[in-house]
Amino acid sequence: MQLTDEVHYRLAYERDGTLRSFTLGVKKRGKWVVDKDQLCLYLQEPDDGCFEVARSGKTFTLTPAGLGSPLDGILQPISDPQ
Repeated sequence: MQLTDEVHYRLAYERDGTLRSFTLGVKKRGKWVVDKDQLCLYLQEPDDGCFEVARSGKTFTLTPAGLGSPLDGILQPISDPQ
């Protein structure tokens, strides 16, 4: 599945824990894990870390466990399988 705002970013979560990020034309590869009921994202970025996930209708909000701004998006099938 992927989380996207359909304009600026797309985070593709693969079953094996691979995370593919496409943000403003920049591609990155990392990993994701669930730890203590939080979604943890690791892309070798300063804002790597864990997020609380909430759903409201079709929108999912990832709120960082530490400092940082929430990330809103919709969950959909991966549009690019590679």
